[in-house]
Amino acid sequence: MIQHDINYYKNFDSIAKEVLQLLSQTIEVNTFFLSIINPTKSFTIKSFNRHAKLICDGDVLPYNMVFCKLVAENGAEPLVIPSLAEHALTSGHPITRFIGNGSFMGAPLIYDGEVLGTLCAFDIKPYDFNEYDLTLINSLASLACQTLILENGIIRDALSNLYNRNFVYHYLDYNADKRNAEMAILYIDLNHFKFFNDSFGHDVGDSVIKKTAECLLQNVPDESHVARIGGDEFIVLLEPSQGEDLMKSTQYSAELLLNRLSTMPILINGNDYFITASLGISFYPHDGTDMDALLKKADRMMYMEKESRHKGDDHLLGK
Repeated sequence: MIQHDINYYKNFDSIAKEVLQLLSQTIEVNTFFLSIINPTKSFTIKSFNRHAKLICDGDVLPYNMVFCKLVAENGAEPLVIPSLAEHALTSGHPITRFIGNGSFMGAPLIYDGEVLGTLCAFDIKPYDFNEYDLTLINSLASLACQTLILENGIIRDALSNLYNRNFVYHYLDYNADKRNAEMAILYIDLNHFKFFNDSFGHDVGDSVIKKTAECLLQNVPDESHVARIGGDEFIVLLEPSQGEDLMKSTQYSAELLLNRLSTMPILINGNDYFITASLGISFYPHDGTDMDALLKKADRMMYMEKESRHKGDDHLLGK
């Protein structure tokens, strides 16, 4: 997620630059970089090259082929390799075979036991890292990690891990280049969500929110944004593909989401329960040019739909 969200972080870019500058003023190797990793890729967020451009911003490399993987597997402590050709972990590594020899030091960015990324120093010649170098990179990795976590919390909902209200309200500010494009806003409210909390407890209610989030993410078009802006209220920001009719694509997406939500089984105490949702739509820029107006319009449309539903047709089914 962090790789996709990095453009929405307000303070991380300046913090990352300062971190790399501090390292470059202390350690005399060529390259320093911050990366985000996942099981398949390593993504370079920010880099500093003294002379040769060994690693650049935006570089994406296979996870199994980078030294960052060795850092992640090393545990909480930094990995220090003064000579790549002489170290057991790197002597036969493809990078070492390609460059001949070099040096590497990397510290993990760890949150809640998970390695999010790495802060690294790298050169194509050996370098004797000292104890202060190790302490410095470890401390700066902690700073970078905490900044990522704080920035993530500004735009992400902690329970569902969807985007949050703050992200939605500032979406047009984040994407000023899209102000001349069209967009649809889907406002989704779960029906009778209170039933789950009152009947089974808030843990079950939380699981319903999480399952709803998963269902929405799995069924929206690529490049859409899904957010949770309140207890059981969700927003989907839909942008049409090139040449696509926004009205038709939005109607299709709305019907698909309502259908998938209503057929999503929720297992509680050995029984399957089902939940329905009400949905309202507004269109940018037709219904407004600021997010507040667009959300109010979609909210009104959603409540009109909710009120128009016959009470006998709007219920939970258990089996």
